[in-house]
Amino acid sequence: MKNSILIFMILILTVTGCNAQENPKRPAVAGQNKNEEHVDNSILVFYRQYSSFTDPGEYEYLYKNLPDSLPELCSLIKSQFIHPYADLPKYRELIPRERWNEGFKYPTVKSQLEGLLSYDSSGLVRDRKPEDRLVLACRDYAILLASILKYRGIPARVRYGHATYLIPDFHASHVICEVWNENDNRWMLVDPSTEMIDFSREKFDFSHDVWLKMQQKEIDPNLFGIPGKYTGLVSIISKVFADLASILGTEYTAYQYAPMVDYAFENDNQLTSEHIEILNRISELMKSIDAENIRILQKIYNNNPQIQITKSFELNTTHTENNIRNRESKKNNSNTENNNQIRVSSKNKPIIEFVDIPAGTFTMGSPSSEKGRKDDEIQHKVTLNAFKMSKYTVTFEQYDLFCEATGKTKPRGRKRGNLPVLWVSWYDANAFAEWMGCRLPTEAEWEYAARANTTAPFYTGDCLTSDQANFNGRKPYTNCDKSENRKKLLPVGSFPPNAFGLYDMHGNIWEWCNDWYGEYDINDKLNPQGPDKGTRKVDRGGAWYDPAWRCRSAYRAGGDPPGNRGSGISFRIVKL
Repeated sequence: MKNSILIFMILILTVTGCNAQENPKRPAVAGQNKNEEHVDNSILVFYRQYSSFTDPGEYEYLYKNLPDSLPELCSLIKSQFIHPYADLPKYRELIPRERWNEGFKYPTVKSQLEGLLSYDSSGLVRDRKPEDRLVLACRDYAILLASILKYRGIPARVRYGHATYLIPDFHASHVICEVWNENDNRWMLVDPSTEMIDFSREKFDFSHDVWLKMQQKEIDPNLFGIPGKYTGLVSIISKVFADLASILGTEYTAYQYAPMVDYAFENDNQLTSEHIEILNRISELMKSIDAENIRILQKIYNNNPQIQITKSFELNTTHTENNIRNRESKKNNSNTENNNQIRVSSKNKPIIEFVDIPAGTFTMGSPSSEKGRKDDEIQHKVTLNAFKMSKYTVTFEQYDLFCEATGKTKPRGRKRGNLPVLWVSWYDANAFAEWMGCRLPTEAEWEYAARANTTAPFYTGDCLTSDQANFNGRKPYTNCDKSENRKKLLPVGSFPPNAFGLYDMHGNIWEWCNDWYGEYDINDKLNPQGPDKGTRKVDRGGAWYDPAWRCRSAYRAGGDPPGNRGSGISFRIVKL
């Protein structure tokens, strides 16, 4: 790791009694405590230093006249960026689609500042135009704040974990700052992306605490991560390694990860006893970040390649992802005018079994009496024309043929064959559907097909069991019996179909729909297409790790950003 030598030197200085010197370029901190021996001065010295990611390089001059207070600094940082999930909906008309997530392009503070100056040479200004901002996520807000504070000689460190305040009843993957409060001699939490300052530690789950609680079975790991994407073990250990690296001096991006994460992906979320022992040891040491524990953590990191962050996700975009303006209108979902964007042979296409779904009228949404109901499930009548839907979710075997024909990178996954394909974004799914001369189902089509003329929470009735679907049977629906929790994905068609002949519409894997997520238009009664704009695409059905109530026919889950790829989401296709 790039900063290991620096850490070692600082620790040597501490042991030998030498006085570490402040960076002479940085202005002194007003009222700085002169007596810091009781708080381990070497730690404070270290967290005043730039890392390879927080170093502003030649753009350090931009920090000279910035506001003094944390609230003003966080507000200023918010004015430089557009969060790809929370903020982008307000500005999508101003920002080209290819810029909707720029984390790959601006991984360091230096690159961020360079990018900002390329749009507006005024620097870090509060009145920066939306089109001149960068589309970056929470980690990028955090490293910029840390960089500015380090410039001022204020110890700051970036922390990776899970926030309890972003998604109701869920612990969302998130990145914040810990900032040294010299008046109280303590670390305080600051979230620049939400402008929360010195908030309660009960609102943020540090990665090592989550791992240890999972080992003691004190938490449900499936409530940690990104819903429908990265949840459970993979999300938790990813954050442990990212947080460890940050503590040791390198704040890696969300697209970089350790090889042990691959092992977990490829082995059904299982780790070896050696892996667990290493994680336990790391997590215990991370409870107290002092000089001795940092020395031990650095040694563990250096001696274990499996936990070193050395791998990166590919930036895998397609023509479809960058050129879908006409298809966004939703009024032309079956229009194939842009099919020339993917020039491939029609040979070797997979055989997809389709089921005829009859035309009909149904009540979409759920009654107020349905347990687990959410406010976005407003009931309304919808009429649909007849269509055909694939009997099963698209499998690895079928999607791999698409990749071979188009030159697209195959998604990860050691176990493939007739398992539902994983690690596919909405754009990937849409491209496959178009290649097959089909499209993704609308949200109304999906719910109508799932219900198959039923009105209960599930097409199986008022209860769902593990003999009928793959979900967390230890968390049954209200007043229903507990059943098996298999804790893994199963091949398509492992359970009986619904009355229309469709398999796995409850559980096993989430499925992309064509619509943007938004409030129902209850006046749009014939073949509704959903909102014209949005930031999240609808996904439906629940997955193997979900409790029963999330697998209900009416459950919407709030959607997911269309560029997300994860192990919990797949898709099926439809045609007329």
